Amino acid sequence: MAVSRVPHRNVPVHRSRPAISVGPGLVVDTAATIGLVVSMFMLWRAVGVHTREVPASFLWDKDATGDPSLLIFLIPLAALLCIGSLMRGDAALRLFAGFLTMVVVGLFAYQLHELTDAFGTSFGDALDPGFYVAGIAAIAGFVSGFLPTALASRRVDDDVA
Repeated sequence: MAVSRVPHRNVPVHRSRPAISVGPGLVVDTAATIGLVVSMFMLWRAVGVHTREVPASFLWDKDATGDPSLLIFLIPLAALLCIGSLMRGDAALRLFAGFLTMVVVGLFAYQLHELTDAFGTSFGDALDPGFYVAGIAAIAGFVSGFLPTALASRRVDDDVA
């Protein structure tokens, strides 16, 4: 006697696929990257001084003039933040980029404070919103290194009849 098995149509077939999960580290680092890029197009110093007009050597010499501009530091740091958000589990890169961005923003603030102090003007009045946006982006980029890029992997079952 031959016995054949006919599949039942009511039995679900389970296939699993990984669910796409976005973690807080990815969200915060993406916001930090966008903030840093936006700050490059904003004024950092009063009297209409753009970041492309601030010499890179201003970070260690308040009397600096010439090229290259501050963008030579900011563009690679924004790229590092972006790469850190795209690569899974690359918290060290996000920490490094966020820390270096804080150093650049901090050195800019220190030198500008020294410059305004020499002329007897107010340091707070010499800053424009681009500086603050870059500072917030630097802190957010650094903090994102402590946050997971993706949430725990979950499996989703598809029921196929």
